[in-house]
Amino acid sequence: MKRLFATALVCAVSLFVASQLHAQNIGAIVGTTFSSLKNVDAESRTGFNIGATAQFRLPLGFSLQTALIYNTKSTGLGSQLLTGSVDVSYLELPVSLQWGPDLLVFRPFLDVTPFVGYALDGNMSLENVLTDTDHEWKLSQIQRLAYGLGVGGGLEVWRFQLLCRYNWNFGQLFKSQDDLELPGLEESYKNRNFGGVTLTLAYFFGK
Repeated sequence: MKRLFATALVCAVSLFVASQLHAQNIGAIVGTTFSSLKNVDAESRTGFNIGATAQFRLPLGFSLQTALIYNTKSTGLGSQLLTGSVDVSYLELPVSLQWGPDLLVFRPFLDVTPFVGYALDGNMSLENVLTDTDHEWKLSQIQRLAYGLGVGGGLEVWRFQLLCRYNWNFGQLFKSQDDLELPGLEESYKNRNFGGVTLTLAYFFGK
């Protein structure tokens, strides 16, 4: 399974590199990631994303934009008995389909973005308030392969592009709920994964 994930990641990176060689616009992106676990008692925390992007202009106001980014996602966990956090760093490949009219001075657009990712690092730590005991898990309990969908909108002005997008990670974050080894926690975090907003600023070279 690890070989399959590694092969998929290599193919995705190769696709991105090949796309950059034929792209109309190539640039760099940096931004902020606000994320939390969906459908549980969790607080949103702030991470960051940084990488490179390639844009292809299509007819009728459409454009296709790929990127390869390093993206950190984090969330705080809290209840009457447990407090803690989950932190995961991903290498992600989003493929964005955008549409918007070119108004000469600026271009507003709508955005739909499926993405795949691979977890490079991560951990989860919890503290039991009553017993004052700590529990910690590393990357071995986290699903390495990630995938999802983002929807949002943005604005292009000269060589700059500002994009705000809400992202859903599909599937479940943890490999096996039994590995959590805390009574009642397995069901609480079953099929849970990250969701949240990314705000990115791109700069295109030579546009």
